[in-house]
Amino acid sequence: MSVPEWQFLPDSLDNPQEHRRTGWLLPGIVALGILTLGAGVTAAFVLSMEQAAMTLTRSTLEERATHSEHAIEERLLACEAVLRGGAGFVDNAWPITEEEWQRFSRPLNLAKVLTGVQGFGFAAVVDKLVSWQLSSLPQGLWSNPAGRGDHPQTAILYLEPQDVRNKHALGFDMASEAVRRAAMERARDENVAAVSAKTTLVQEIDSTPQPGFLMYVPVYQRDLPVSTAADRRNALLGYVYSPFRAGDFMESVFDADPKDVEIEVYDGRQVRAASLMYRRPPEEAAVAESMFVLRYIVVGGHGWTLRLAAAPSMIRDSQWVPVWMVWVGGTLGTLLLSGLGYAMARSRQALRERVLADQRLLEQERDAATILENSLEVFIVIDEQDRILEWNKQAVQTFGWSPGEVLGRPLADVIVPERLREAHMEAVKTFHTRRHTVLGKRVEMPALRKDGAEIVVAISIASTLRRGKTVFFASMRDITARRQQEEEVRQLTATLELRVRERTEELETANRRLEVAYRDLEAFTRSVSHDLRAPLRAIKGYASLLTEDLGQSVSVKTQRDLDSILTTTRRMDAIIDHLLKLASVSQRELQTQELQLGELMRQVVAEVGPQPPTQIHVSLPAACVRADPGLLTLALRNLISNAIKFSQTRSRPEIWVGETEVEGARTYFVRDNGVGFDPRYSPRLFGAFQRLHSEKEFEGTGLGLTIVKSVMEKHGGRVWAESQPGGGATFYFCLPSC
Repeated sequence: MSVPEWQFLPDSLDNPQEHRRTGWLLPGIVALGILTLGAGVTAAFVLSMEQAAMTLTRSTLEERATHSEHAIEERLLACEAVLRGGAGFVDNAWPITEEEWQRFSRPLNLAKVLTGVQGFGFAAVVDKLVSWQLSSLPQGLWSNPAGRGDHPQTAILYLEPQDVRNKHALGFDMASEAVRRAAMERARDENVAAVSAKTTLVQEIDSTPQPGFLMYVPVYQRDLPVSTAADRRNALLGYVYSPFRAGDFMESVFDADPKDVEIEVYDGRQVRAASLMYRRPPEEAAVAESMFVLRYIVVGGHGWTLRLAAAPSMIRDSQWVPVWMVWVGGTLGTLLLSGLGYAMARSRQALRERVLADQRLLEQERDAATILENSLEVFIVIDEQDRILEWNKQAVQTFGWSPGEVLGRPLADVIVPERLREAHMEAVKTFHTRRHTVLGKRVEMPALRKDGAEIVVAISIASTLRRGKTVFFASMRDITARRQQEEEVRQLTATLELRVRERTEELETANRRLEVAYRDLEAFTRSVSHDLRAPLRAIKGYASLLTEDLGQSVSVKTQRDLDSILTTTRRMDAIIDHLLKLASVSQRELQTQELQLGELMRQVVAEVGPQPPTQIHVSLPAACVRADPGLLTLALRNLISNAIKFSQTRSRPEIWVGETEVEGARTYFVRDNGVGFDPRYSPRLFGAFQRLHSEKEFEGTGLGLTIVKSVMEKHGGRVWAESQPGGGATFYFCLPSC
């Protein structure tokens, strides 16, 4: 044994007697420790297996609960879709006969498509039924006036299929029962599909009735508004609904689920016997009371609680292997590891230390190589003959050469420009004999890429000895882009003052043009106000004098011509007035403040003064906007006057003012039931002098809506219109909120 090897052995080898003693004691301690640790690990693993089985069981229960929740929701969504289809049919074909309802219901095939649904029917508001529909109802409606509250009397008019249970329910007033009425009122007031709480169906004629529930979809009279809850109550025609026997419905939902869990469904959030709607026991007699999950489901605006409890078989199935196999395997493994530990403990300490030292050295070299290979900078190693020894990934990306193409080749032939190659080779050859001015410093110089392009690199060079020979380490970074940016910055700095001067001149020119435009607008306003109105007043005055001079001797044609002159002057005067208002909108500086739009709209309606039978309904309870009160009053007056004018041909002219939401923004509207217009011409609606109706049909200047558009845009809002010929028109506008 050589001296260096002897230095790595334990000091106990100097004393043979002590070596023998430690040679047996240490392995024995190691073996005993492994036995103790193995027993503890085995016991901990057994406990962890039991815990894992419980965790897996709970996870399985969570998945089953999610699946069951989705199954219930999907089935009820399908039922809702069918009910909405029925509501559409009633709305389109009302009043309908029993044969029409049967023909609509028969293709739905509810018994197969929606298993568990007891029926598909329509309950009508009794006051809305025609005489022949009333005559088809059973004698004496099932009604409890004291229990119906303020809901109108209803009656189940049609119910399919016509089996014994469903025939028993015909004519029943569901609004007279509190549970049903609560769901019906929610469906009516919110225009949604509503599910009732737990109840007993009228169809339950067995001695052991099942709990039940119902789903309602409201149907409104299509010629009445339904924008508010009060409107919907007034327009209510009835309900398309389905009664459900909870047991039959849930059985169809959970029929394919495994029978290793107990499934219970409760009405509401309370898990109690009085709220139980459905229970499916597992195949085993008992369940693990501690292993259950609860899910709260909201269906049709009503909540149910879903409870799933695991049976013992589910917990057993979650265990990967039997516990006894774990004990046997753990014992054998512990004994094997103890023997192996005993053998390893008797190895020479010197060998362990040498192996650890070699491993540390290899790790350091590997870490260094990894860092250099993945460095963000180019890293190249060359020898004393300028041959490339190492070429990292960044060098490939920067210069375009792969390691296989450059390793062993002179660096000068690869990246050094031709004009610098001679100096580079001379520096490498005379490295040991001359003074070095580059080593350890960061310098910038040109370099060549594979495609012949020349770039600028920042380079730092160092030298070291490797196996007794000098090698050079070069670290580089491509700074070509930085050089270009610096040059661009210099050029931009040089031209910045010129661009600023040119931009200033452009702004001054634009300001001068704007001042000229404002002066022209003021001149136009003065011209319209004085120069145009003076001739009109003269024409109007001479026409009046001529009428007085002619007296009773005027002919019919002459009187008609004089009336035309006066009418034309009045119309021209109105046009001039609107032009002045339009100009004032453009010239006036906004003086905004917080305004209650509802109060301002009522003042405008009072000023316009619509004549009976015109009715204007204003519903703006809390609409607050920030606007110029004078300009906004002008725009609202034009909108209201426009709606009154185009609805006067109706026997009952009506105008509605309210608010809604369009694309997430609060929007206000003025809707009328007038003659409407073709939506193809809506882009022309707000243009100056653009009219969609002739002067003989409706008087006007063609500037009212132009003023409205100008006011809204000046406030940063917008205005648009929707209509159909003969179907009235709706004008929407947006304004900044308070």
